[in-house]
Amino acid sequence: MNATLAHPPVLVLDIDGVISLAHPGSARPWYRDLEADWGFGHDEIRRGYFEGVFLDVLRGRLDLYVTLNDWLATKGLSDRLEEFVAYWFERDAELDAGVLAEADAWRQRTGGRCFTAANQEHHRIAYLRDHKGLGAHFDEVVYSAALGVCKPDRVFFTNAQARMGVTAAQSILFVDDNAANVDAARACGWRAMLYRGPDSLREALARWG
Repeated sequence: MNATLAHPPVLVLDIDGVISLAHPGSARPWYRDLEADWGFGHDEIRRGYFEGVFLDVLRGRLDLYVTLNDWLATKGLSDRLEEFVAYWFERDAELDAGVLAEADAWRQRTGGRCFTAANQEHHRIAYLRDHKGLGAHFDEVVYSAALGVCKPDRVFFTNAQARMGVTAAQSILFVDDNAANVDAARACGWRAMLYRGPDSLREALARWG
């Protein structure tokens, strides 16, 4: 990575898989006690909801509460909708303080701007940004429901770049744990790296800006 940039440097981080510690595939995913607590497991809600109508929720076309209520109704649990959302959001809100500290230190050292670029819906983003302090670490929390499109669609990256007000794609360093998202960002001219843990980020940021 060239530390000499013609434009101010921009750091863009994914949330689940980079900032969040409770994502699927982590050592302690948010749903580890789901079946014991709610009577259905993650595979069931993944197949029946997250891989279905929830994709339109992520694109901002449908509302989380409306669609999740419909799915919970099939389990006889629609009267516990708000309780379930609170359960999910609280357990899925463990943020990596080390990653956030690295981003804060980078921004202070370089004077660059810092954003997220994540596949997220409106309600959880508001929870993370406003109640868990995520917003304090970023110039803006950019996410799919606000952009109308999800990664790795090319339009996600072009819309995100416009939202961030960045004219030079090469001034962006994007960090994501999904190889398809990294490849898509590079195809749009962004510099991008596959996240492999805090050490990989620390080493990259030492050379960026």
